[in-house]
Amino acid sequence: MTRTKDAGPSKPISRRRAKTPGAPRGAPRLSLRIKFGDKFHLGPGKIQLMELIDELGSISAAGRAMGMSYRRAWMIIDAVNAAAISPVVVKQTGGSGGGGAVLTELGREIVKRYRNVERRAEKGSADDLTALSNAIS
Repeated sequence: MTRTKDAGPSKPISRRRAKTPGAPRGAPRLSLRIKFGDKFHLGPGKIQLMELIDELGSISAAGRAMGMSYRRAWMIIDAVNAAAISPVVVKQTGGSGGGGAVLTELGREIVKRYRNVERRAEKGSADDLTALSNAIS
């Protein structure tokens, strides 16, 4: 039996779309990441995960909707819970349909405040984003 030599780890596939010459770019938008010291940050991914948990009632379903495993989604929520003054997501034990997860009032408040900051930042930088778009397109 002949064994083939392992080529080593493959490169991760880029999630960026290939540039099409002459194709218009989308309008620029901000991606906000709020740092709390060196140990924790809150950004669009964590906020989207929290919103999906609120909508779907499940960490697993929210993770799947974002293309991540339950373990990864739970680790993210566990980090947010540990950073917050009280849990932002709580697990529920369930009956026949199984358990689920609920975004707490604090979790909803964090999502709301993050989206407010994001909206204000976009509004306040609209002229500069337009100028950048004109310079880059």
